[in-house]
Amino acid sequence: MVFRTVSGALALTAAGLIMAAGTPAHAEAQPAPTRATWSHGSAAATVNSDGSLSNGTNIRRTWRTGTGRYCVQLGYSVDSRRSFIQLTPREARRLPHVVYRRPSVTCPQHNTVTVNVYDTSTGRLSNGGFDLLAL
Repeated sequence: MVFRTVSGALALTAAGLIMAAGTPAHAEAQPAPTRATWSHGSAAATVNSDGSLSNGTNIRRTWRTGTGRYCVQLGYSVDSRRSFIQLTPREARRLPHVVYRRPSVTCPQHNTVTVNVYDTSTGRLSNGGFDLLAL
């Protein structure tokens, strides 16, 4: 019984080593991103629940248009339509999500992202701060 357990453990260890050693060739061909890569064409913002900008990079301005509705106008070097946008709630039971990446009825300005924040317990729009990252 002990022999089977030990031999099984050795087989799993050997399989794990083989899998770890066999990385795909294309993974090494891609250079790691540098600080210069991220500084141009990216934006970050910390938006308060009242719509004011607490901290930001490449952000022109932020504002709240109504309960749970926010606008984030990105800087000129960032294209809102092509950017990967990640939102993180700053308050418990709040869930922000991107509604539009271009001018909308809520946020008619150029290069603006419309964000709605919902209360997870009621499912209704609710004020809540969030962090935005656009790459």
